[in-house]
Amino acid sequence: MSRKALPGYIKFAWMLFMQPVRLHYKLRDCGIHDPEASAWKLWREPGSGQAERRIYVRRMGVILLLFMPCTVLIVASGLAWLNISISLADVAGGVAGGVAGGVAGGVTFGVAFGVAEGVAEGKVSRANVVRIPLYPFEVILQYSLYTVQKFLGIQTLSLTPVLHHDLSFLPHPFLQQHALLTAQTNPSLTRQVLEACTIVPGQRRIGRKLLAQLQAQELDELARSNHFAAVVDLQGTWLPGVEGAEPLLLAFRQVARYLAAANASTLPYHRLQHLDRADQALSALRTQRVSEQSFLSPYLPGVLNTWEAVASDLRRDAAAAAANQIPNPFRAGEPLNPEQGLEVFRGREPLIRQIESLLGDPNQSCSIALLGPRRCGKTSLLKMLPTLLPDTLCVFFDLQDNPTDSSASFFRALSQQAREQAQRDRRLDLPLLPDGPPFEAGNQWLQQLEEKALQGTYRILLCIDEFERLEDLFPGEKRELLQLMGLFRATIQHRRNVRLLVSGAAPFDELSTLWSDHLINVREIRLGHLDWLTTQDLLMHPIPEFPPEAIPFQVAETIFARTGGQPYLLQLYASLLVSLLNHDKRHQACPSDLVQVEDDVLSQAAYYFQHTVSAASPDAQEVLTALALDKPVDLTPQTRRWLRRRLLLTDDDYLRIPVLGTWLREDAYAS
Repeated sequence: MSRKALPGYIKFAWMLFMQPVRLHYKLRDCGIHDPEASAWKLWREPGSGQAERRIYVRRMGVILLLFMPCTVLIVASGLAWLNISISLADVAGGVAGGVAGGVAGGVTFGVAFGVAEGVAEGKVSRANVVRIPLYPFEVILQYSLYTVQKFLGIQTLSLTPVLHHDLSFLPHPFLQQHALLTAQTNPSLTRQVLEACTIVPGQRRIGRKLLAQLQAQELDELARSNHFAAVVDLQGTWLPGVEGAEPLLLAFRQVARYLAAANASTLPYHRLQHLDRADQALSALRTQRVSEQSFLSPYLPGVLNTWEAVASDLRRDAAAAAANQIPNPFRAGEPLNPEQGLEVFRGREPLIRQIESLLGDPNQSCSIALLGPRRCGKTSLLKMLPTLLPDTLCVFFDLQDNPTDSSASFFRALSQQAREQAQRDRRLDLPLLPDGPPFEAGNQWLQQLEEKALQGTYRILLCIDEFERLEDLFPGEKRELLQLMGLFRATIQHRRNVRLLVSGAAPFDELSTLWSDHLINVREIRLGHLDWLTTQDLLMHPIPEFPPEAIPFQVAETIFARTGGQPYLLQLYASLLVSLLNHDKRHQACPSDLVQVEDDVLSQAAYYFQHTVSAASPDAQEVLTALALDKPVDLTPQTRRWLRRRLLLTDDDYLRIPVLGTWLREDAYAS
């Protein structure tokens, strides 16, 4: 470290007397971790930072042996000039004692205490003879600076006492108002004031109130400008980010999620659903504000009024757009979740009961594997689990949405996701990931979860979606992957309150033995397509307010025949069909509408079709194309088994999803 890292003599003396806390941090940054050690030890200690330690000793020597005696002499002379009785001999003795006390007293408490002790020997002061008399001058200076900036517009916050004096024990009036004046034009300077307030004892409360007021103002501004995404991430000039945010800010984050979704939705019915939940969350937030002991609470009434007004404006626009339209509850593309799509989540009740039965048996030491083809509803089912399993804290972790490139980043992302979901769903505080090597930290964290669950008499279910992607985290060297799988195995065997559920497309017997060796006693739950009765109810009666005549029986039957009950395609057909009816201002579909709808389905589901075919082996691709073109096929047992497992082939060897055959024919002709 360079010599410049330590301040020069004048600045060093100033910091020693006025900013001892900041000097302490400065010394630590320079590698001087024990400034209270003797000068001899600091000078002779070898190793890194020796040059800085010797500079530090020289600085302190000059100050203690030259500056301090001169300062005490000036103070004592001033007191004598004021006709205050003082013994110069006692003062000198006090100075000698202060110097003999060494560096520790000076650095830890500042010269103020050294001088105070010296003068106290002269029977003039008792404790804060140097500090307390400064306070009236600080108050006058603070008020003057605030007045100048408020009425003359001259920026004076950089001169405020809190930036230059660490040991002010009484609050400075108008400091909060002064910083607020500067926040818009110079946020970095205001941030310096906030940091200083965390150091200065008398200004800590003011600093916390200032930050709360700034956060409230920012929440108000973001709502007025419809920048809800920033609130969802709690990212802004004054917002702290999600990790460690206080409950009231997390509650605003939840409201912002609904409003952002309403803003982004193109379907009026979906927008109104999001706004209903936003209103409920705002009402709960008002109640929470009253009971929450927080510096933010007093500044929120006006902010809540703004948010409610913004939500009301969005509702008015959505209601106008929804007038005389058929509500469209169908959702295609994004997985369903309790907030968006619970009403159209159908046909999975037996699977839920099966999962609940496996989790509820304390003698079961098994892992659960939820298996099924792409877009058949695995992720939707996992996201519904927190609502469907009220006695279980479900942590959903999607390896596709949380890309990680190492074991350390995997555990870090998993623990952060768990903490966020626990706070959001159950208002629970889960432990942080401990420091240390990744697998030791991960094992300790899982054990802490086990103990936490045992104390709270609930279960924790870690749901890892797209589990096959774990192998991509450890290309080449598999040692870390084996360690991770070993940790999973230990969790399955020895932990009863923390359970593991993995979800993916490939059955275990098609994967390497790594998975079956470590995910012991795995119970496979297979997710299939929806049957006809479930499909009929979904299409004709998705929600109570849906007109029963909108999708007639014949149309629903045709949609089921074309999709084979594939959940994603069912939702897509129905959503496009209702959108067509609303566009044409009609209230009932007819079979001919499905011609236009299917053209849109072929376009919008192209990625799904392409991925389904490309994931197949060359032999399976040939079979699919031949079946689509009505050509004879020669199916091997292996290919037949592979296609049936992916729900692409019926028991009598026909395409299970006829619309996929249409896409394949068009693709074959195009090529």
